Formats: sequence, C-alpha cells, structure tokens
Amino acid sequence: MITSPVAIVIPTLNEERFIEKCLQSVFDQVYPSDMMDIMVVDGGSSDRTKCIVAEIARMHDNLRMLDNPLKIQAAAFNIGVKESSAPIIIRLDAHAYYYPDYIGLCVSRLLSDACSGNVGGRCLILPSRNTPFAVANALLNKMRMGIGGAAFRVGAVPGEVDTVPFGAFRREVIEAVGGMDERLARGEDNEYNARIRRRGYKIYFDPAIRSAYYARPTLMTSVKQMFANGKSVAKLVKMPGRLVGVRHLVPLVFVGGILGGIVIGALWHSAWIVLLVLFGIYFLSCLVSSVFVCRKERQWKAFPALLLLLPAVHVAYGFGTMKGLIINKKELNI
Repeated sequence: MITSPVAIVIPTLNEERFIEKCLQSVFDQVYPSDMMDIMVVDGGSSDRTKCIVAEIARMHDNLRMLDNPLKIQAAAFNIGVKESSAPIIIRLDAHAYYYPDYIGLCVSRLLSDACSGNVGGRCLILPSRNTPFAVANALLNKMRMGIGGAAFRVGAVPGEVDTVPFGAFRREVIEAVGGMDERLARGEDNEYNARIRRRGYKIYFDPAIRSAYYARPTLMTSVKQMFANGKSVAKLVKMPGRLVGVRHLVPLVFVGGILGGIVIGALWHSAWIVLLVLFGIYFLSCLVSSVFVCRKERQWKAFPALLLLLPAVHVAYGFGTMKGLIINKKELNI
C-alpha cells in the first residue's frame, strides 16, 4: 500500500444520526491511523453532533473539531486545508460511511498518476429508514431517469470523469487552483472540479473506491433537496466556464415544456392532445423505470412512492433552476 500523511475533512451541521457511524468507518480504515489527521468542521450544530464528536475525540488523538462560522461545505473544506500541512486532503461527508480500504485506495490512485488532481469512487445510496419513501429515494439515485447518470452513481468502469464525491486532492493542486468558492452553498464540488480540469489535471473515478450515503427519508425532504440543487445549478450556469452538463438542465427543459404547453394549449386547444401524448410517454417511462428498478432491487413496497417521487423531484429540480435563473445577481452573490 502506498502511504502518505492525509488530512481528512468532514463538514457537519446537525448530523447526530450519522456522525458516529461515519467516524467509526474512518477509524476502521486499513490505512495507518498515525498518518490520518481527522478534522470535523462544524457549522454550528444545534443537535448533539458536537457532543458526540467530543466524546469520540477523547478516545482518538488524531481527531479534532473545528468551527465553521459560514456553515457551508466550501468554507469547511478551506478551513481543513489551512489547519493541516498534509500533502493529501480528503473531503468526506458526515452523512455517509466508507469501506475499510477507502483511504488507502484514494491515496494509491492519486499518487500513482501525477496528472490526477482529484480521485473518488462509487457512492452507494442507502435508505435512511425502512419506509417506502426512504427506500424509493435510495432507488431514485440508482436510476438514470431518477437524478441523472453520473458515473459515481451508476458507473462501473474506471476512468476520467467530470466530478466525483468525497474526493482526495493533492495539496499542490489546491495551491495551484485556490480553495473552494465560498460563494456557493451547493455545487461547490462541480465548480472546483471544473477549475482543476482547466489547470490540466484529471478527475479520476475508480469504482473500487466505495462509500455509502444515506438518502433523504421523506417526499418533502427530497423535494426540498432537489429544489435547492436545481437552484444551485442556475448559479453555476451564470459563472464562467462549463460547470454543468446536459443532464443538469433536463429538468429545466421539462418544466419549461409543461409551462409552455399550458400556455399554447390555452391559445390553441388542439395542442392539448399533443401535450397529453407527451405526458403519457413521460409517465409510461416513469412506470417502466420504476418497475425495472423495483424488480431488480426486490423493493416492491417502494413502487407507489417511487411513481410519485420521480415527477416530484423532476419538477422541483426544474423549478429550482428556473428560479435561480430569474433572480438577480445580487441575491446570487456573484
């Protein structure tokens, strides 16, 4: 195993349900513990997150907690980079856990290729509760029709990609491109990886590097998350460079088509026939996709919830992007 000192940065904000399992998965790594500087960077949690971390820190000398006044993940990452001198920085998520070889594989892959600026792997999505909507939301992340076809969700072939979750970065790359953009409350990883690629480095995906993330548990939490994600896409669209892919804009086109169809239908009644046919094709696609994934995963109890969740998140994401595009630059703070 190739080894090197590693700074592990874990942003938190009210993660009492997940932080202990996250940290335990880090301590269970086969990577040498004396080479890991673990930092939980907390954005002012109002639950027991800080207490839990403090209790665990008393048993582990390589764990410390830092404050993040700005609360957002970009700021947490930058704080961790400044607080450590390690040549490799790995940004983890408190809402997930990591397979025992995660750190070792990240470091080995990163150091085996001088052109790699960020390395990550496959993120499995798990239900956070054993309820139909929680299971449906986990299934949603496995569907290309769900929330897109990002390699880290559905990919099985290693290679260069546009983004990876929970990545491992070289310090020299961070120093070359600067820190994460603290104007971005969401989508900071997309912008950062685009900056890394523009400097000639690769974002590398290796499916052998595995983590598991807990999906949102209810319809409303999923809709709120997708609306916020859609809004963040609009912010990225307004920034310099190609920061979003076609898959990020499909929900906007979908919502625009709905609104445009309603307007045209009001002026030309025959257009309703075309609109109904298109809706029929869409809902048939949702039905077929839901049947396929529920059969494959043997999760039929989530089938009705998934049929409702699919159009709900598509519409929420699309309206979020639409709102983000029409609000003014001052509100976007760019």
